[in-house]
Amino acid sequence: MIVNFANSAARRPRIGLRADASPSIGGGHVMRCLALSEELRRRGAEVFLLGRAASPAWLRTQLADQGLPVIAGPDDPDELTALARDMGLHAMVLDSHTLPPECSGALRGAGIVVAAVVDGTARAQQADLFVDQSPGGDDIRTTFPEGVRRLGGYRHALIRGAVLAARRRPDQRVADPATPVHVLCFFGATDPYNGVPAAVRALLATGVPLRLTAVAAEPELACEIAGLPASPDQRVRVIEPVGQLPELARTADLVVTAAGSSVLDLLCIGRAVAVVTVTGSQQPAYEGVVGDGLVAGLGALEGLRASGAALDECVAVLRRLLTHGDERAELARRGASTVDGQGCSRVARALVGLVGGR
Repeated sequence: MIVNFANSAARRPRIGLRADASPSIGGGHVMRCLALSEELRRRGAEVFLLGRAASPAWLRTQLADQGLPVIAGPDDPDELTALARDMGLHAMVLDSHTLPPECSGALRGAGIVVAAVVDGTARAQQADLFVDQSPGGDDIRTTFPEGVRRLGGYRHALIRGAVLAARRRPDQRVADPATPVHVLCFFGATDPYNGVPAAVRALLATGVPLRLTAVAAEPELACEIAGLPASPDQRVRVIEPVGQLPELARTADLVVTAAGSSVLDLLCIGRAVAVVTVTGSQQPAYEGVVGDGLVAGLGALEGLRASGAALDECVAVLRRLLTHGDERAELARRGASTVDGQGCSRVARALVGLVGGR
């Protein structure tokens, strides 16, 4: 069925979200857009995802469950602008590290409000609103154009409803020193750098009794994890990526993960988190959350894969976290008090206000 978007009789705001997901870039950009779409739709906007999100399978399921229309989103500035005009969009949210910056200029030239979700730098994008949820994003940055509205920092973290639901659920666990610590280890929706096996190896090297749930993005990774040596009091369960990760994280005493946007979800839920950088682009966010005392830092993934001092240091940090419940509790408390989960509401209010002001 062909839908004539431009001739729609609806007068409510029509907003496009331009983001992609793939095994190479992961699903973080689309997940942020999903979070924002929940709030925009709650405020009465019609929302469409313009992009490529064919994998992973659980992400497709989430899109279907939310009923969010998905339309192929072009990268070419003229094609993207033509599509936005044909659809009668009032605004476009751009969440991409690879989209040509000319796209934002072309959209604005067509009278379409542009909001850019960025991570520390504008990347030459032009926008009516910048959303920078990275640690320190509320500071004044010289890389952003002067006079443009910018919402930044932990207060504007784009948190999904499923994460908020996990945050609100009371913790029924009773601290028992005799019960092994439950650790969740995952490195994003696709784990493109094969980080989970390296992190699991470091956790097992602590020698501390534990219950470990490891998320393996591919069967090969699952086999590699299953082959790692563990002591009799270290139990390892390997699972496929799941959409109910917030609820799974809520039941963990410690989460080991990459320094991506999912860290903000974990802080919001109130979990103790240890983070690893898998790419150089994650270093600023890593330094921010570690410097703010919200997580424990394990350094770069290369250190976990090594067999020298870097690995020894990582193992020592993990051993301390596994054996000191008070330290885990303090990290969890700081995270939950810093990321309040209301970022989508604040961003959606600003974006709808810009649309209404046109």
